[in-house]
Amino acid sequence: MTTSKPIQIILNEHKTNSPMIDIDIIKSPMKYEILELLRHDPMNFEEIVENTSKSKASISMHLRDLRKEGIVNYKPHPDDNRRKIFYLSADFLGSIDTKKAKTVKRNQTKLLIDEFIEKGDIEYVILATQTFKSILMELGMDISPVLQKVGNHIGKYLFSQLKNDDLETFTKNISKYWLKNNLGELSFTIGHRIEITCVDCFESCGLPKSGKPSCHLEKGIFETLFSMFFDLELRIDEIMCYSMGDEKCVYQIQP
Repeated sequence: MTTSKPIQIILNEHKTNSPMIDIDIIKSPMKYEILELLRHDPMNFEEIVENTSKSKASISMHLRDLRKEGIVNYKPHPDDNRRKIFYLSADFLGSIDTKKAKTVKRNQTKLLIDEFIEKGDIEYVILATQTFKSILMELGMDISPVLQKVGNHIGKYLFSQLKNDDLETFTKNISKYWLKNNLGELSFTIGHRIEITCVDCFESCGLPKSGKPSCHLEKGIFETLFSMFFDLELRIDEIMCYSMGDEKCVYQIQP
């Protein structure tokens, strides 16, 4: 019976005939084993065979596939041109072990975020999140659902500090908090739906223009704040954003 291996995630900038950066998901246990070996050190063919205990034909086939995908390449052996040294030609991003129990439970994540904010470190939380976001954007990865989830956690904690039964007072409390923590300047238009405008938005002001809204963290915060205020599941859409070329960020909230 084959032992289950984690899924390996590779950032591939060398995909054949493709100018784009690709994320490759490696699910094959044999390919995973080869990549784990090459991730630490380049190896010649014989060393790979010896360390995997698989047939030469099987290793040769997998190496050929990995080379076609642009994940592995080879160079001549310095002492023998007839032999090849194989190495990773793509960046290793990480792995997911679907068989292992999650080491961090959901309530632990919430407690960590709550503790950060309680100590007055919300600017640090946001800076760390934004740094992480920028690095992953540079790698071509979209983590907008993750950022929105972090925003939801932050919104739950902030609600206890900002809540008020009066909607006008509640929105004023949010505006003051944003100004105090250098998150931007907020204004609210309240009608059959609520519209939020943010000038100097902490999340997208200064980001390169991508043509798409990018304030997923702030969106998650607003979504939770107003859903908890109305005790109603609300939808929030970002209709204007600095990253879309606009001079402000605008959100619309409706049931």
